Amino acid sequence: MALQSMTGYGRAEESGTTHFVSVELKSVNNRFLDFQCRVSRDLLHLEPLLRRELGTFIGRGSVNCHVHYEVYGANAAQVTLNEPLFHAYAQLLQRMGRELGSLGQANVADLLKIPEMVVQSQSTEPSEVVTEKILPVFRQACAELVKMREREGSDLSRELEKRVEAFYPALDRVQTLAPQRQSEYVAKMRERIKELLDGQPVAEDRVLTEIGIMAERLDVAEELVRLRAHLGHFLETLREHASPGKKLGFLQQEMHREVNTLSNKSQYFDIQQICIGWKEDLEIIREQLANVE
Repeated sequence: MALQSMTGYGRAEESGTTHFVSVELKSVNNRFLDFQCRVSRDLLHLEPLLRRELGTFIGRGSVNCHVHYEVYGANAAQVTLNEPLFHAYAQLLQRMGRELGSLGQANVADLLKIPEMVVQSQSTEPSEVVTEKILPVFRQACAELVKMREREGSDLSRELEKRVEAFYPALDRVQTLAPQRQSEYVAKMRERIKELLDGQPVAEDRVLTEIGIMAERLDVAEELVRLRAHLGHFLETLREHASPGKKLGFLQQEMHREVNTLSNKSQYFDIQQICIGWKEDLEIIREQLANVE
């Protein structure tokens, strides 16, 4: 299953003897599927249909859509001049010209900019016919959008997989260092207790119990097991799920939590340095996942 980026672009058009259709789609990241459509007033009825159709192609993203439709021939929309309004403004401009001279001059282009000066009638084509002409072009634009999202998704997938797999050598290193840290800690605590007691007798089992309790606080075995499991689950989800963005985001948060706990519990410089590198990589992964569907 191909991973999709939420960034993409798709365009399609169809030109015939009676009409012209073009559809343009632009997509960016969003937690949900957000659809904004720019169409002429006589095509507003298409927006709910196009929204549902888009949902069959993608699951998440903010999509801006522009639909341009022209009809030729007898069914074409007619453009007419609002003559009463035109004559009213023309008389007003003549009067202003007489009183103001050159300051009151205006041309035809100025008049045409006045709201409702030019009236455009709607096409006489039935809405069902218009839908049949626009919908196939919209689907083609959606297919182009998905192709681009999949191309970018493929690049993202390789980058994410590379970063996550880079955790394993360092994870093996931490699993080697952790027992050494505990052994060093136990030896250090024995020496410290010996100094504090200054030769006074003390039960060996009591010393071992106290040292064991303190050493247990440094045990990071559970965190390492969970982190390794999260890494494997992340890679499995990345490779096998079609829309893994939200699930991968959750796993990234869980990995970050385990790394934080591991760093705090270990109290060992070498392990903490490795954890700092992991946190940097996890932050990059978080930013990249923001654009994964």
